[in-house]
Amino acid sequence: MQKAPSILGRLCLSALLLAVAASAQAQFPWVGARATGMGGATVAAVDDATAAWVNPAALASQKGVSLALFAGGVAQNRNNLVGTIVDLADLPFDEILDGERPELIPVFLAGVANLARPDTSVIASGSAGLIATWRGFALSIGTIPSAGIYPLFDLVHIVPGGGPDNGLAFNETGLYLAGLNAREARVAYGLGLLDGALEVGGAFRFVSGVTYFGSCRVLDEDCQAGDLADLIEDAFDQNAVTSTDVTFDLGARVNLGILRLGIVGTSLSQPSFEVADVPGSPGSLPLARQLRAGASVHALSFLTLAADGDLIPSDTLAPGVESQQLSLGAEFNIPLFSFRGGAAYDFKASDPTWAYTLGVGFGVPIISIDAAVVWGPTGGFNIENPDREALGGSATVRLRF
Repeated sequence: MQKAPSILGRLCLSALLLAVAASAQAQFPWVGARATGMGGATVAAVDDATAAWVNPAALASQKGVSLALFAGGVAQNRNNLVGTIVDLADLPFDEILDGERPELIPVFLAGVANLARPDTSVIASGSAGLIATWRGFALSIGTIPSAGIYPLFDLVHIVPGGGPDNGLAFNETGLYLAGLNAREARVAYGLGLLDGALEVGGAFRFVSGVTYFGSCRVLDEDCQAGDLADLIEDAFDQNAVTSTDVTFDLGARVNLGILRLGIVGTSLSQPSFEVADVPGSPGSLPLARQLRAGASVHALSFLTLAADGDLIPSDTLAPGVESQQLSLGAEFNIPLFSFRGGAAYDFKASDPTWAYTLGVGFGVPIISIDAAVVWGPTGGFNIENPDREALGGSATVRLRF
């Protein structure tokens, strides 16, 4: 394999490129740069058009006409799947198979053993779309691309020079690649009750789901020779299947002065979409049902503190791998600028760590522009480190009239 530790970064970008061309950590899609900059903690704190995706109840407080264009994504590298694959692909397999490098067999088996650990995977999700709002109503088109990369492992075929029953040349260790590009149109509405103390809302969503599926063995030349992100894109293109379904979101928010409390359920019918009938195919992939609650405190006019949490685990596109997050965030406002920071922790990861976020926004009465980044603690600021645990980013442009 080409030495391409930028796999994780390209994976997140590839998911978004697939969404556009064929039209993170964040299994609950973080919609917009404000949400990303605050670690995903916006179920109660959302204050713009992205409420149509985050919590439709908050549309009740939207006045006038607004437009928002957003895009972003996050990838999470669980149990260092990417680093393990890069290390395995660097081994001289021809020499090992010929029995010339017996000292490297334990290295190979150690890598396979790491792939065999529960939860080893890369999971990625993103969101991109355009939203128009007017007096509590919202119309939106967009997409939620998601991907799951997970290993298939073989601890039986480990004998150099052996036959089909146990020979290393027949080892099936490799990767499955599953992706879902949920392109959709949604209509949402938020209603204020009790003089705005209570807001309720919902969104109806028509979803055209495009699924992708592929696989490769570590010993195959295709898995070793090229950039894994390119292999993913090629494999998905070859097995693309489109099917349609509908689903809906429901949300509520309570305004208690400086305190807001919110709850939202998304993809409540958990629609599923057909997958190509090829070896290893799961048959269908779900748009995961999620239930999330949050609180935000506006103790000072220039400072917002927020926390969100998933009330139930949600499925990812890697079989048996779930996500359940806690998100913490803060926003500090001064004239023209907003500065944001946050962190997210996934309780369902087998070796959970915090992912950190930073964001900045610039706004004048008519237009605002926001950007945010996400990174994990491993690897510092080197985005090409294959051992990186999380990486992502987001951008939003908003117009208000």
